[in-house]
Amino acid sequence: MQDKVKKISENRWVVTLEEDPVTGELVMPFPPEALAQAGWDFGDILEWKIDPDTHDIILKKKDE
Repeated sequence: MQDKVKKISENRWVVTLEEDPVTGELVMPFPPEALAQAGWDFGDILEWKIDPDTHDIILKKKDE
């Protein structure tokens, strides 16, 4: 996973999506450090939006 994830600042990462060989769906790998920093865990539902100025994808945990 090392070559698919690059930390660019304290809270910004660049990741390369992977394709699931069985389903063909795209998967976003998360490094454990990023999960811990965000307070996320496996099974959490995330919301995403695209910043209209920078085109960055912003992820946050969905409020329950």
